[in-house]
Amino acid sequence: MKKYRCTICGYIYDDAKEKIKFEDLPDDWKCPACGAPKSLFLEVKEEKVEEKIESNSPIIEDVDEDLRELSNYEISLICSNLAKASEKQYLDEESNLFRELSKHYESLEDNKSGSLDDVIDMVDEDINSFSKAMNVFTKYDDRGAKRVVNWASKSTNIMKVVMDTYKEKGINYIKNTKIWVCDICGFVYIGDNSPKVCPVCRVPSLKILEVC
Repeated sequence: MKKYRCTICGYIYDDAKEKIKFEDLPDDWKCPACGAPKSLFLEVKEEKVEEKIESNSPIIEDVDEDLRELSNYEISLICSNLAKASEKQYLDEESNLFRELSKHYESLEDNKSGSLDDVIDMVDEDINSFSKAMNVFTKYDDRGAKRVVNWASKSTNIMKVVMDTYKEKGINYIKNTKIWVCDICGFVYIGDNSPKVCPVCRVPSLKILEVC
């Protein structure tokens, strides 16, 4: 019997405990904890006990560290995320300052509109960049940055699923339900009621806001 883990929230589907094997579940089955689709589950592989790590230093591939200038929009998002992180740590003054900076850089950005396909392409680009970012932060042993990338990766993958499903089903996908977004990590949930805790960053439901 096999086990499968949700790559978003960590929920384990155990064939031995369920009435239906995971592989026999319908394609539209979703994680009961976070709503992630079946495609975001991975089989749990048993690690061999005899394998040992000879060094505490992580094995890092060569990283291209060429820098580029961030757009005003990207700086605004970074400041917004720092504001939320400060708020979570009860640093009210710092949170307010980061929020002001976020609004300032947002005001400098030209408002641009794009199609759903344009947004999906940008999300795909972000998803493809997460492994490189994690590699860099692992190299410098930055646990805080690694946690942020981990949250961003999970939230962005869920966002990708939501947009792909909306593209396929249209307005009926969200017509008779609600959309919830975690104000801390950006996790998106489609359903009548929000999760009791965010499955990505574990904040309580009061930080999961209804947006539609």
